[in-house]
Amino acid sequence: MVYSYLSLYYTPFVNLKIKMSKSKKVKHYLAGQRYWEVFVIDKEETVGHACELMDKNRIGALIVVDKKTDIEHSHVIGIVTERDIVKTISHHLENIEDRTVDQIMTNSVVSTTPDATSEEAVSLMVENQIRHLAVMEEDILLGVISMRDLFYSLNYLSK
Repeated sequence: MVYSYLSLYYTPFVNLKIKMSKSKKVKHYLAGQRYWEVFVIDKEETVGHACELMDKNRIGALIVVDKKTDIEHSHVIGIVTERDIVKTISHHLENIEDRTVDQIMTNSVVSTTPDATSEEAVSLMVENQIRHLAVMEEDILLGVISMRDLFYSLNYLSK
């Protein structure tokens, strides 16, 4: 088994060394994931509803689609994260909870494929300073993985 070490910086004060197996693929993290119900939100939903979903499901991001009611014909158009919400609040925008998620979302979604390795997924997250990756095959959303998913799976965090 091949291992490599990555330095991840969560804060300026923490340097975390991680030993990661190159053999584990992203698709292994998706087994049994109910991503459509948990990680996806329609662009017309409110930020308040997005906050409720994130709180209820204990997640930090939602993939934004143009038509959530039509899984086969919907398209990923963005991602709304806790950071997007905090940034909007910090700009002192009023009635944030009534805005639609497409008004505050990040338009560019960083994604990976199901055959990418854990190491490649972490590298993408670190390089782009993000904690969530859409897993896509061509233009089809297959699921979402987070830094936390990778750490739990690799036994770097306990549940």
